[in-house]
Amino acid sequence: MKARIFLSLLLLVASFPVLAQATLAVDWDWKRSHECEPVSPAIKVTGIPADARSLVVSMIDHDMRSYDHGGGSVAVSGELSFTLPEGALQSYKGPCPPNFRSFGHDYEFIVRAIAADGKTELARGSKVKTFAASTVKE
Repeated sequence: MKARIFLSLLLLVASFPVLAQATLAVDWDWKRSHECEPVSPAIKVTGIPADARSLVVSMIDHDMRSYDHGGGSVAVSGELSFTLPEGALQSYKGPCPPNFRSFGHDYEFIVRAIAADGKTELARGSKVKTFAASTVKE
């Protein structure tokens, strides 16, 4: 009886692709030139599922969540690793924290790998970095 219940639960969990979803690794470097500009940084994404057809990217300001920084999407085709070129995000609004010279703000890029149907999320990843004078490259 216990084996049957365990097998039923295992089959139930396996039927939910979200639970078995892959994790993307996301990284980028902030530059001083990104301050208050609509030019997104180059964003490296690894761990992309082979059947992903687009990467959808958004940015959140953890210190001012109500501000919409936009984002965008880029097409991929079988790449397991992809670097979105600088400026690739169409509706992106760059970081512009009022306290840039002191503490700055913490920003998170969230990247989702989407299947050919344009709806199914195959993988997701994110990373948070501070945008402040002490953390950016010139």
